Amino acid sequence: MKKIFQNVLYLSLIMILMGCSPEQKSESSGSSGSSGTDSGQDYGNGDGGTDSGSGSGSSSSTNNCTGTTSDGTGDGTPIHQFNLFLAGHQTWVPGNYDFNNQLISQTMITPQEASILFSSDSKLKIRFKINSQPFPTAGEEYCYGRNTGQSADQYTYTKLRFRVSLRDILCDQPNANNPTQCDSGFYLGNPYRSQYVSPVSVDSCSNVIDVGSIRNASIYGTTVQVDDVKADSTCQANDTYCPAEKIVRAASCWHMTMQVSTDYTQSFK
Repeated sequence: MKKIFQNVLYLSLIMILMGCSPEQKSESSGSSGSSGTDSGQDYGNGDGGTDSGSGSGSSSSTNNCTGTTSDGTGDGTPIHQFNLFLAGHQTWVPGNYDFNNQLISQTMITPQEASILFSSDSKLKIRFKINSQPFPTAGEEYCYGRNTGQSADQYTYTKLRFRVSLRDILCDQPNANNPTQCDSGFYLGNPYRSQYVSPVSVDSCSNVIDVGSIRNASIYGTTVQVDDVKADSTCQANDTYCPAEKIVRAASCWHMTMQVSTDYTQSFK
């Protein structure tokens, strides 16, 4: 019965992910939780990705990536897609939030849902499509956690640089007879294996990040955290070199699509 319930819940979540509108392609989450440690290493140059990478945090590049389910190929369900639509200084990470707020419910998943959607025995690969910076209406929250008391950026970003960390999914109350089953109390461990993704241009995709071989062996799975999102917005007025080295302001939004490929989904093209 447990296996049947998990399969039904898994398929239900897949249908939700596939049925949302472009700015709500799937549920994702944001918070201002812990952000891990920067190891000083980048995950490639962000001009595309392919599913051929292997080894510790490996990545490789290809010429295109749409940021949609058409990027998947082979057997399995379509690759998972999560809509990361948050304000500057906010962190995307599964968590137990107040889902009565419509804005939050459109952009978050719980740790229990993450344990299903990120579930995989071996293959666990992620990729990010950078979307255009939204321009919020004055006085409206618009994206999760936005500070409405300030004006938005004068110039929208053309590229983003950000940090990706792994988080183990843990259980507060495992089943006494079957420790692999969590009766209640899913939560996340501390961030680890934190790495920066080099600047990725708008409408482009990062390299594929293979985390299948570098994650901890957690019974309930491993998910990811995205934080420290930096942009080139503040230097758009200059005609000189303009790196993505300023964290997105709390009054502004950042927007990207995270794709996830597991044992149960298609592979990246």
